[in-house]
Amino acid sequence: MNKLTWLELKRNSLKPYHTAVGIISVVILSFLYLLAAIPRMDAADADSDMFRSYDFIAGLDNIVSMAIFSIMSAAMASKFIVDEYTGKRVILLFSYPIDRKKILDAKIITVFSYTVISMLLCNGISLTIFFVTESLFPLCLDTIDIGLILNCVWSVLCYSVSAGLLGIISLWFGFRKKSTIVTIVSACIVVSALCQVIAMTLFTRFVLIIILAVLFLTAMLAWTGLRYQVKNMEV
Repeated sequence: MNKLTWLELKRNSLKPYHTAVGIISVVILSFLYLLAAIPRMDAADADSDMFRSYDFIAGLDNIVSMAIFSIMSAAMASKFIVDEYTGKRVILLFSYPIDRKKILDAKIITVFSYTVISMLLCNGISLTIFFVTESLFPLCLDTIDIGLILNCVWSVLCYSVSAGLLGIISLWFGFRKKSTIVTIVSACIVVSALCQVIAMTLFTRFVLIIILAVLFLTAMLAWTGLRYQVKNMEV
């Protein structure tokens, strides 16, 4: 499986995605400072009190990051998987002396891993820079402690895995229609609904764990369905 995953990385250029991750990192870092500066922009607004908490700022930032990386994952899955199983490309793909399902597994693992690792790095670096600068020149009146740091690490990990799982779920919709547009639109719809649910719970840890578990089970069912479709595909 490791060899197949490595071959996928060699066959498909990741430079566009590296560039996208770099741009996203700058946007996320800027978004953090914007959130922290909101109470100073309009101190009289009662809603601005929420933005005086680092927990709230980091939580909202993680939700936005998850949405962005979920859509990127769907776009990447379209390129790596949906396009590969469309038209004449699938004939070449099935000519390889390798189990069809293993090839699909390698592609999904590649997209999932890249999504999770990219979001971990992006948010990890952005939050580190933000908290270091906040400790020197604070915009927010909240305090930075070990509890906050550990909570951020846990949250970033959960949201990063969620982004990867959402990519698999979106792939299932797009693969059925063999459509890049359906894959990306599905990601937008699913992540929009999910972000609303998370936002309404005010980032409650227990609810986040339940959501992650549901996403995992749904993604595994989608993955199983994809393997079945590929196994029985005729060319």
